[in-house]
Amino acid sequence: MQRPHLMDVLAARARVAPQRVVLPESDDETILRAARAALDQGVALPVLLGRPPALREAAGSYGIDLTGVDIIDDTDAAIMAGLKETARRLYPGMSEKRIDRRLQNPLSVAALLVAADRAGAMVAGLRHTTQEVIVAAAGFIPLRAGVTKPSSLFLMRIPGYEGPEGETLVFADCGVAISPDASQLADIAVMAAELVRRLFEWEPRVALLSFSTKASGYDESVKKVREAVVLAREREPGLTIDGELQLDAAIVPAVAARKVPGEETVAGHANVLIFPDLNAGNIAYKSVQRFARADAYGPFFLGFEKTASDLSRGSSVGDVVGVMTMASVEAQMRGAGAAEAGRRP
Repeated sequence: MQRPHLMDVLAARARVAPQRVVLPESDDETILRAARAALDQGVALPVLLGRPPALREAAGSYGIDLTGVDIIDDTDAAIMAGLKETARRLYPGMSEKRIDRRLQNPLSVAALLVAADRAGAMVAGLRHTTQEVIVAAAGFIPLRAGVTKPSSLFLMRIPGYEGPEGETLVFADCGVAISPDASQLADIAVMAAELVRRLFEWEPRVALLSFSTKASGYDESVKKVREAVVLAREREPGLTIDGELQLDAAIVPAVAARKVPGEETVAGHANVLIFPDLNAGNIAYKSVQRFARADAYGPFFLGFEKTASDLSRGSSVGDVVGVMTMASVEAQMRGAGAAEAGRRP
């Protein structure tokens, strides 16, 4: 019997208690269509930022009805005064000037709404760079205890791929950490595995990728990957993780049997792929997305105390709805288990 697609499973979970998800790039056609679709599918309660008449007019020009979609007017002086008071209360050490400057940016308004629990998550990036979204999120949403830098993962749905989780795989980090050192790479692996376990309900099998499989090649990048495996095992003793592995050795059982005979827990069966740097990760996910016509949901941020996600600027409506679904489910879980938010990755 064919297993249900993971996104269908996540959508069913999201519908149990759909969360408010802020979309600060609210005048974009793709965002407007995604907001309508997410509300109609019941996976999230979209929140748009902007002047309600202008947004409704823009949506109407695309044939989109915004009935039922919440709109917060971030041009309204009274509303913004209330948000500034919220920021002063939550961040007493933040200067008035800094609050004013940050809240001129809709991305930062979205981050404050999440920080103040007026929304469960923010999703942005269709018109902004990942760096802009991260800076805005970090302006009001702190990192988890022990996390020095945020990172991200993509949920990839690859038509025709037959892996341990069907057509789905996780790639990390393909959007944030440019050149992580061994310690940061270990954190990426551990945080990605934690999210996979909680959000996707998989048992993670994490492969740290390289051009080398078990010393078939060697340079400083291979050394870094090996060190990261050791550190990840120290930080999460029960984690199923291995490296360094070439991509084929990580996901193809027959190749793994030749290259790493006797080591089949991860090799040939990985469901979480950790790339050694952003060059490798970003090129890999875009190649799979475009050549294999895969769905790429993310970059979904790791390391923040509350839920935030970036988007690729090439995201489709379906990609955005998928990320909103993931964000809605994770926001549900954070609300039910906030005590875990400070645990070191």
